[in-house]
Amino acid sequence: MTFSKHEDFQNKGVLKLANVIDVDMVADVQSHLWQEVSHKFGIHLDEPSTWFSNAHNPVGDAGVKRLNAMGSIMRELKVSGKLDEIERAIQPVIDHVFGAHTWQPLDLWYSLLSFPGSESAWNVPHKSWHCDEPAVVGDAEPWSLFVFVFLDNVTADMGPTTVVSGSHRRAERLAKTLGTRNHEALINAFESVNSGLFENPEEVTLLPMDQVLEPLVQEDPWFQALVKEGSPDQRIQRFIAEGNSLHGIEQKVVTLTGAAGDIIVFDPRCLHTFSANVSALPRQVLRLDFKRQL
Repeated sequence: MTFSKHEDFQNKGVLKLANVIDVDMVADVQSHLWQEVSHKFGIHLDEPSTWFSNAHNPVGDAGVKRLNAMGSIMRELKVSGKLDEIERAIQPVIDHVFGAHTWQPLDLWYSLLSFPGSESAWNVPHKSWHCDEPAVVGDAEPWSLFVFVFLDNVTADMGPTTVVSGSHRRAERLAKTLGTRNHEALINAFESVNSGLFENPEEVTLLPMDQVLEPLVQEDPWFQALVKEGSPDQRIQRFIAEGNSLHGIEQKVVTLTGAAGDIIVFDPRCLHTFSANVSALPRQVLRLDFKRQL
């Protein structure tokens, strides 16, 4: 059976689109980003000795380290117009896959720049799995789309975001039995992306983000094993190569990797987490969020 890209996204919650952005355009943004990082933090891409010269930043654990206070750099890049061409390249691709004028970008960009940790072998992560949006009963679409923009090649050993594809559908299924009402505060916290979607927020039945993982662990041995430590070979085979299926929903761990100029569209209701950067290179990825249009 052949699925359209939109259907594939609805099934998996993750969609990779290659060669969306011209590599010269990407290189220009990459250059400006590192100029700002160099100016603000004294960190230079081509001088690894500078990456950890400040004991307090970047921060993290043995798996991966990230720079604090990147928000101001991303806001400055947005205001300067350096990111406008990339947005103009992404928008028609989103329109083609999801339908014209159905999703529009927000003004806020995020940096997912991360540096190598001290771990020597990559493994499927077992901790910090979470969702970034609740599952709403009767609503098959997320409130927003996360679009990952690759400024350079990112391979599995470089600490990519790691996602359980199909887990948004498991969350939707759970919401039908475990979802509750009177979550106005939670809905209002997402006002930037869900404004106007609900006439009566107090009547919306949903499953909050922090109530998704535990029920899955309770009912599914595959998720029970996912949140426990294990050897890299066994975990990569079980969770990435093989995956699993339950209630007619296929699920598999997917690493968000790609080449410079690629984008990955990601449903924030999917369970995801960070993974270890065991390479000798920083991961250079930005994120732009899209809001669903009425």
